[in-house]
Amino acid sequence: MNKSDLPVVIGVLLLSFGMMFWPAGSARAANGSEWEMTTTMEIPGMPFAMPPTIRRQCLQDQAVPFRDNEDQNCRVVNKEKSGDTMNWKLVCDGPDGRSEMTGVTKYTGDTMDTKIQVKGGQGEMSIHTTGKKLGPC
Repeated sequence: MNKSDLPVVIGVLLLSFGMMFWPAGSARAANGSEWEMTTTMEIPGMPFAMPPTIRRQCLQDQAVPFRDNEDQNCRVVNKEKSGDTMNWKLVCDGPDGRSEMTGVTKYTGDTMDTKIQVKGGQGEMSIHTTGKKLGPC
């Protein structure tokens, strides 16, 4: 991945997360709760670490952590839920080719932990998000 591509890649990923990343079906996970989430990204070959991003979001219950997004040409191609754990795969087709995001989200009480691997035409990256439910919206 080229340094000049980094702002574009990060922008697309953050926009995608903002539009598509919501906790999965566990009743403890959402249903109109405010969450604080901290996200870190690691990009192999980058000379510096990306600073973590922290955001608060009121989230509603969704069937899967990601939903299809026609604006981003993204679709969920695999999802498996077992207890409080959701495994999923999201595929996006863009001008630089196909990118795939595979991840696992685990809920424990009022916390969540998500690990994502991104592979695509511009390289690979790892994303880690932790979250804590703060209370009702």
